[in-house]
Amino acid sequence: MRILPFDNTKSSMSASELVEEISNKVPRQVQIDVLRETFPQGKVTGDLFTIGSTSGESGKSLKIDINPRSPYFMKGQDFNGGVGIGGIVKILMEGRGLRLPEIKEMFSEYIGETRKFVRDEPPQNPIKVQINRQTPYDSEYFYKNSEGTVICSVRKYLVRDGSGAPVLDTHGKPKKEFRQFTGDHPYPRMPDVRPLYNIPNILASDTVIWVEGEKCADALNNLGYTATCTMGGAGMLTKKSASQYDFSPLQGKELILWADNDNAGKKLAELVQELALNANAKSVKMLTLPRGKPERWDVADAISEGFDINEFLNTTSNFTRQNINLLDDSLLISRFVGTAPEQKFIVEGTFPLGVPIILSAAGDAGKGMLTLDLAMKITGGFPMRNSFGGNVTEFGNVVIFTAEDDEAEMHRRIERLDPNNERFEYENELRIVSLPNVGGVFPVLQSVHGELTTSAEFERIYEQILQINNLKLIIFDPLASFVHADVNSDPASGAALTGLMSKICSETGASVMMCHHMTKVKDDTVISTPEQARNLIRGTSAIVDGVRCAFALWQLDENTAKRQCKELNIEYQRNRCFDGAVVKSNGPAKRQIRKFVRDLNTGLLVDKTEDIIQLNSGSNRDLRKSALYEWISRCEREGRALCQQGGADSLTNRMSDADAPDILANLSQRVLDGIVRELITEGRIDKFSFSTAGGRKWLGTMSGLMSRGEYEATTATDNV
Repeated sequence: MRILPFDNTKSSMSASELVEEISNKVPRQVQIDVLRETFPQGKVTGDLFTIGSTSGESGKSLKIDINPRSPYFMKGQDFNGGVGIGGIVKILMEGRGLRLPEIKEMFSEYIGETRKFVRDEPPQNPIKVQINRQTPYDSEYFYKNSEGTVICSVRKYLVRDGSGAPVLDTHGKPKKEFRQFTGDHPYPRMPDVRPLYNIPNILASDTVIWVEGEKCADALNNLGYTATCTMGGAGMLTKKSASQYDFSPLQGKELILWADNDNAGKKLAELVQELALNANAKSVKMLTLPRGKPERWDVADAISEGFDINEFLNTTSNFTRQNINLLDDSLLISRFVGTAPEQKFIVEGTFPLGVPIILSAAGDAGKGMLTLDLAMKITGGFPMRNSFGGNVTEFGNVVIFTAEDDEAEMHRRIERLDPNNERFEYENELRIVSLPNVGGVFPVLQSVHGELTTSAEFERIYEQILQINNLKLIIFDPLASFVHADVNSDPASGAALTGLMSKICSETGASVMMCHHMTKVKDDTVISTPEQARNLIRGTSAIVDGVRCAFALWQLDENTAKRQCKELNIEYQRNRCFDGAVVKSNGPAKRQIRKFVRDLNTGLLVDKTEDIIQLNSGSNRDLRKSALYEWISRCEREGRALCQQGGADSLTNRMSDADAPDILANLSQRVLDGIVRELITEGRIDKFSFSTAGGRKWLGTMSGLMSRGEYEATTATDNV
């Protein structure tokens, strides 16, 4: 047995006894707090704490019992890798890389200093010699106060194998450990109040850049910037430990946050933003990292690869989160100089680029087909392709998440839309995620114990989305499948959803289109205006108010649809004719009601607005009017007069005559009535009767036989 002295007491304790004493004497709530600080990505569900593994990633493989009254408190099993967890000591060893003496020091206020620590020979679980001031280290960083006096130092130790070579982590970077030394204490110890790094230069600067870790801070400092970091990294600073950190040097400073490229880094940056604002920082801006960078990419990586740091820090579009400070002159109207940036559209005049969009229609309208067609045209890159009544004007990559349509259905739709296999020649990439084939839907936004949050699965996928270059459109179909919160009646949930979508648009530069249902209406309810359609979009007003653009589709009533099909000389079918329009836009938009007719071969709603306008345009109408006038005049001269409505000689019944003008074929009674009214108003025709008792119903010209009382009928039973 070899004794390792900790102090000058005479009694001794074995390693196993020390572990047991820590587990028994440290308050269980303290242990739970330490567990959560060690694994900030973990989740609490009832009496279980779940995490991916002792490496700290989010997940559900490792489950730890946190019921203070349970005999299995702080024990659990990693069901993925088979690693067992047996108490807070094991957790700190695995999660933070601490040694037993360091853990003893950490909990010294609870277990006291009554006995020496004795390590049994040979140990069951070998414990390395504890790190102290005499242990060789690889780097050292000094934290100083405003006068330049050292408060504490942080030493970096590379983890090495038996040959002394650095051990690499799963990302190919050397594994490292950090220890803080305060005062003359021989073993690692955090200062009571944890300062910011580089305080003297912070106080002398107006703008400060926060990064993760002293190495990254010094990399920027060496380039002439003023950079700082928080002690201990993402695992140490949490909401529970925030009171131990001093952010007061940031008072009145403009702070820029540059987090590492991972979830832990983002969450830490969000907390630093909150704490800096509480310390009265003048402004806080969070950078959006460039897309396509690997996980854990940081400032040091950027500098080593020759990344343009200055341009990155001075490009306004890279800042996605900024606090509001009304005393900041950067909010003055004078900042708007030069030519305003052009608003780009993915569909000309209809769908702006880089904004959240709602596409709303009743069920079975064909929203999925419309969005698939739009996505294919954006990725195809072919000019002058029409969608939703306008030309597609932006080309790039698209991602579709469909919760209801499986691979087979999507294949059938694609085949109908692209019979010539143009998709194999697309300039860009269309990624289609049929969720029924990959385990089902995941929530983008969810309510957990009353708190609105994104899901871990979405966050993982979103990290991948951020790496897709030239992304133009993201589609969620239907919205209800991706939101596990009450957006239909809770305005806060609706606002949270649209706020999240706006954030995604800002960070990706793409539009996010959410396919959403309309409220069901009675069968006899007729929607005739965009305003009516907007009011029928399901959910609270916060959904429509929170997006930059909303487009609605509504089915025509049966009579109007039949008349429209007749005018277009096509077969009428139920659910074939729709109107659609932009019902909400925060900027310029084409608000004209568009006329859509379903293509019976593809199932796609096709814009027929121009065709219908052409049928009713001035030139066409003049031709129709002239044709009808000539026909009325000819029939009058030949003794076979026409009447406007009713009976065998009505305009619609006489369309079967050999001399009936082709241009009038298939026109509805409503259209014919309109032309007759115009001819009467213009004084070119009138209605006449053939007897004093008969009604005025026969159509004749103003200088014709009827006007002179000379008309003689030669055919038709009604000509009396």
